[in-house]
Amino acid sequence: MKMPSAEVPTIDVSPLFGTSAEEKMRVGQEINKACRGSGFFYAANHGVDVQQLQDVVNEFHRTMTDQEKYDLAINAYNKNNPHVRNGYYMAIKGKKAVESFCYLNPSFSEDHPEIKAGTPMHEVNIWPDEERHPRFRPFCEQYYWTMHRLSKTLMRGFALALGKPEEFFEPELKEQDTLSSVSLIRYPYLEDYPPVKTGPDGMKLSFEDHFDVSMITVLFQTEVQNLQVETVDGWQDLPTSDRHFLVNAGTYLAHLTHDYFPAPLHRVKFVNAERLSLPFFFHAGQHTLIEPFHPDGVPDGERNEAVRYGDYLNHGLHSLIVKNGQT
Repeated sequence: MKMPSAEVPTIDVSPLFGTSAEEKMRVGQEINKACRGSGFFYAANHGVDVQQLQDVVNEFHRTMTDQEKYDLAINAYNKNNPHVRNGYYMAIKGKKAVESFCYLNPSFSEDHPEIKAGTPMHEVNIWPDEERHPRFRPFCEQYYWTMHRLSKTLMRGFALALGKPEEFFEPELKEQDTLSSVSLIRYPYLEDYPPVKTGPDGMKLSFEDHFDVSMITVLFQTEVQNLQVETVDGWQDLPTSDRHFLVNAGTYLAHLTHDYFPAPLHRVKFVNAERLSLPFFFHAGQHTLIEPFHPDGVPDGERNEAVRYGDYLNHGLHSLIVKNGQT
């Protein structure tokens, strides 16, 4: 069932890395229009090697054995592993086809204060055997920081889009404490695909409608159309790109801006095709507390309560699993 395509602009974000205030402001204005429209935009000229990203992730998924997947599986699949975020999310034959590997902040070592304190959602990453998969961990750790820096740069554009100085969010986005995560998701092609869910409109779905639990989400995907966004005109297909990152506001940014930048409601169509979905969920740190505000030009009114980021994320991730099930 083909839907009309949503308007998703492609924005050249390279000025955000530069020094021209005028060019940065232009990017901010384009982000404002996109976030007030479909809620999505494509970030072009981002400086990330997306071909290498696909090569490494495809190699990882092709070479992982069933035993390796189980040994790394999160607690929902392997009760011997206490991790609930970092690890392997397994396919279950006849029930669930999608599989993925999620990893967290490489700075979360045994000596990190939040690890020592046993703070929820902070885990020391576990990795596949490095002799069998020699380039996987080095690439992933480098990619994490590349995406964190890109996301921080995008947040300068979001700040300008909201009428704030470009450095507005910067003090709260510290590398050593970020709860950001990378998910390396594989959707396989299968002759005998497990049962899939059906939306209220009859659309077959791989993942039901949801809001992203994040500050922002920065996503690279194989060029297979699958995402849809709910608009005033109903569900619409999101166009694809094999070069750019798809960006949208998460529910934390929506909370901060009183839905001036709403988190777009979106869903994943069922497509029986081999493809990758590689989101970077950009998060602040456990103790980050940003006061909600009304963007410039918006009448001031009642303000949302400030929510500590760790509490927001813990509640949001739990609610997502309750609603849509374990991925």
